[in-house]
Amino acid sequence: MSDSTGTRSGATTASSAAEAVRSGAADAMAKISDVAQQAMGEAKKSASTLASAATERAKDAVEERIAGGADLLGQVAASVRVAARELDPAAPQLAGFAREAAERIDDFSREIRHKTVEELLETSSDFARRQPALLFGAAAACGFLLFRMLKTAASEEAARFGEQSYGVAPHAESPPIISGQFHGP
Repeated sequence: MSDSTGTRSGATTASSAAEAVRSGAADAMAKISDVAQQAMGEAKKSASTLASAATERAKDAVEERIAGGADLLGQVAASVRVAARELDPAAPQLAGFAREAAERIDDFSREIRHKTVEELLETSSDFARRQPALLFGAAAACGFLLFRMLKTAASEEAARFGEQSYGVAPHAESPPIISGQFHGP
């Protein structure tokens, strides 16, 4: 009986030891899980902070570009006004159209200068939804102008290259033709 009691008490001791190990392992896993979750939370917070900072820098850069574009539009409006003054004596009606165009350009310049990037994107999206044909036509016109500019630049480059090659003899070792050497039929 003592053997059986000893075996039972050994089994109970082993069982309680195993239970203690399982409990300790479960506690350790819970702590590891908590630490991992805290680390993930901190990593997400850091990533969010970095993303916010990068987004802010990008917005600032875009807003600087928009301000530069607004300044350029203001200069275009001023140039159109100068052209209108020049046209006034010869073509007053055309000068009036030019002045009106300058005013619209100035208004547009002021409008984009005082809007945020988000507001400009929203305005652009709304315009595209309201006027898809106009947007498509403007895109087609821009594509056509870009094509013409590239074609002209390529033609000018070919002409410049052609002028350079005509000034050089095809074979440097060929003797020049002297008048009277060639006798045709």
